[in-house]
Amino acid sequence: MLSFCYLPSSIFLSLECRKKKVEESSIDARGGSVPTFSVHPKESMRKIKGKSRIDRKSFRFRGLSLSYLDAGPKEAPPILIAHANGYSAACYSYYIERLSKKFRVLALDFCGHGESEPSLDWKSWFFFRDQILALIEVENLKNTVGIGHSLGGASLLLSSYHSPSRFRKIIAMDPVILNLPFILYAWIFGNPLSKGALARRREFASLDLIRKAYRRTAAFSKWNSEIFEDYLKSCFRQENGKIYLRCPPEVEAKIFNSVNFFSLYQYGKIRIPTHITIPEKYEVCTPKAAKRIVNGNSESSLEIWKDTTHFFPFEEPERTWDRIQRILTMETPR
Repeated sequence: MLSFCYLPSSIFLSLECRKKKVEESSIDARGGSVPTFSVHPKESMRKIKGKSRIDRKSFRFRGLSLSYLDAGPKEAPPILIAHANGYSAACYSYYIERLSKKFRVLALDFCGHGESEPSLDWKSWFFFRDQILALIEVENLKNTVGIGHSLGGASLLLSSYHSPSRFRKIIAMDPVILNLPFILYAWIFGNPLSKGALARRREFASLDLIRKAYRRTAAFSKWNSEIFEDYLKSCFRQENGKIYLRCPPEVEAKIFNSVNFFSLYQYGKIRIPTHITIPEKYEVCTPKAAKRIVNGNSESSLEIWKDTTHFFPFEEPERTWDRIQRILTMETPR
């Protein structure tokens, strides 16, 4: 029997499929919309953290300004990081700093997250896939390694199905891969997390108040302290003496309600090397779903971790970093 538990914004999502059409724009031969974007990135050079230089850039995508981080040698093999729903690229600074010593690392703020502009003018997760593909085109990336968490992991998987020639491999950290029973449950009963997202508190008196309140919750109590501070700095903004969520609850809620049935088919057709890590007590990606993906390539791998949660990249960074390093050293970058 399926059950829903309330967890922060990157845990669950369901369908907008009840009365919806398939996609919001033209459909290509692979069943996805063709990205539309401007190829003129705007660059804002600034150091995000003291340990290494991370540049903040932006580009135009369907009339929106999307922001991303760029670190490491420009001539080095590229890595693209995609974040979870409700979070930001800078939440993964722990990994960006380490990876940028040997790789060029680009980390995208999805629409409505971090420093990217929000919009509700979209209908499915192909919208997030297309943002990834647009950034790859803007920066002319080749043989890219995609590293994604939750929403980001799923979006990178969809990107690798759509444009396999652009990727060398995908590292997906508990990607949201819903199975049919879950989808049917959400279709019949609805997704309570959408209502929860809309009811989420948007305004706070101070960042210190958020820090103290969030740290007392089960969802944030195990987070690495450095990563938690990156979250506070990048997922909230100050305006007129108040602190506000950067990700509008309406965007977060719509993401919970916007999976396309086509994705179920596409996940099983991925053929590039894919490395998935999920918790033993899984919430968003079953072992069966993960195996269906990794079976598409003999170089792919699956690890199921005991005693961890959906937030293991934030709670266990050293263990996660070790997994990433092992995957990256499986071959010599081209």
